[in-house]
Amino acid sequence: MNDVAIVGGGISGLAAAYYLSRQGLSIVLVEGQRRLGGMISTDEVNGCYLEAGPDSYVANKPAVTELAKSIPGLSEQIMGSNDAARRIFVVKGGKLVPMPRGMVMMVPSEWVPALRSPLFDPGTKLRFAREFFHSRKHRREDVAIGEFVKDHFDEAMLEYVTEPLLSGVYGGDAGQLSARSVLPRFVGYEERYGSLIRGVREERRQAGAAGPLFLSFQGGMQTLVDSVARALEGRVRIVHGHARGVERQSNGNWRVYTGDAEEEAPDLVLACPAFRAAELVARMDATLADELHSIPYSSAITVMVGLRRSDVSHPLDGFGFLVPKRERRQVAACTWINTKFPVRVAPDYVVVRAFIVGRDADDLHLASDAEVVDTVRAELQRLMGIYSGVQFTTVHRWPNSMPQYTVGHAQRVRQIEEQMRNHPRLYLTGNAYDGVGIPDSVRLAKATAQRIVRAR
Repeated sequence: MNDVAIVGGGISGLAAAYYLSRQGLSIVLVEGQRRLGGMISTDEVNGCYLEAGPDSYVANKPAVTELAKSIPGLSEQIMGSNDAARRIFVVKGGKLVPMPRGMVMMVPSEWVPALRSPLFDPGTKLRFAREFFHSRKHRREDVAIGEFVKDHFDEAMLEYVTEPLLSGVYGGDAGQLSARSVLPRFVGYEERYGSLIRGVREERRQAGAAGPLFLSFQGGMQTLVDSVARALEGRVRIVHGHARGVERQSNGNWRVYTGDAEEEAPDLVLACPAFRAAELVARMDATLADELHSIPYSSAITVMVGLRRSDVSHPLDGFGFLVPKRERRQVAACTWINTKFPVRVAPDYVVVRAFIVGRDADDLHLASDAEVVDTVRAELQRLMGIYSGVQFTTVHRWPNSMPQYTVGHAQRVRQIEEQMRNHPRLYLTGNAYDGVGIPDSVRLAKATAQRIVRAR
């Protein structure tokens, strides 16, 4: 008999299994794919580490670092991004324009760089001065990020800063994403200070010495997955099979149906996308399934292009560039790996990572890898002047991989939690509910494990 069954072998399921197993519980983890880790995957090609999914995690959220410290030898492999060269460019008028120093999302924390920047026209710069005197505001209703940003700045700040920055995380529409769920820090600034500029400046004044913005692992993010998986050996039984339903038994236990097999346990954790959780619970609770299905998802494609260094004249003088929707063809963003994580690229190569999101990713879902790569090469030629020298490529498609925290998301999550009260010892965890990043997934998984242990 298992103590806990977990459906989903991404980082959420792995972290939940890890923390539960440390309490001496017997765990079975069900994963439909032949590999663990979900979107976290690293390819090694010609001495270069190429990330198929996330290439790092934000340093100011400690859950991943704390997890790494609990696994012998893993924390020693953590490395920071090369922040001495950190700079982001934005495409404007078909050219790469540097984001001014001191920008915190869409908020300028330093006056001089923002006022001198060619990224902003005089009207936008005038709004900076007006925003500094914005009155405090407590919003009773959730609003879209687009409305929130335009309340403080203008359409240009939304189009050329906010939306491009969010595309890489959500792949969604700022006109639909929830300000309260996606940007709670800035909503808090509005409530406390009125002005977002004043809020950011005060936070920076109180903060200590800044470390790297991003953290990762020397051998790529796959190192995290492999290390957690090794820590589970002998403690957690892993079943590679497609879960097709769950059911509460008369004895109170939960049963998971996987092909021709069944797994049973008193506690069940669904550590899978919300739409998959909806499919699993649909027969026993149509209302809960509908609530879970109400969380929309967006798609993404990541493309890594390896080039001969001798064929690249661009200085790669930053972490990469963002492409606003009005300037975009298909590529939403590019990362220059040589600059962000220099140790991941062999000496004779330049590696560029392109990100295609949303409808553009859906449109290219059935295209061949060669067609997708050609799309990226055309953008590298247009924006970076790269015409030749491609030595290797990887293409990874991630359909319906990024949950969208649209307006009213917090209320939807509360309704899901309310409905979950009808199903004791059933738990949901993952990035669909309260934070889309890897640290948030680990944090929520740990909290779920703690709830299970306390309830036993």
